[in-house]
Amino acid sequence: MKPSGRCPKCGSQDIIADAKAVDRNDAGWSDSTIATYAKPDALIFRERQTTAVSAWVCAECGLVEYYADDPKAIKLPD
Repeated sequence: MKPSGRCPKCGSQDIIADAKAVDRNDAGWSDSTIATYAKPDALIFRERQTTAVSAWVCAECGLVEYYADDPKAIKLPD
């Protein structure tokens, strides 16, 4: 949806771009994030990398696709 500007489900070009996905937590509302861990098996110091997530929504059928705002920030070394 993001690269083409067209909904892959219904073909509509009526797209709501870059909407923020939000989560509720103990402190209130915050932008959704995703994370990777360089050392996932560690008990502490797992070296977490995060990025916010934005949503692209088809205004016709409601399909939602999520995209990492900064995918390079969560890429683990090969």
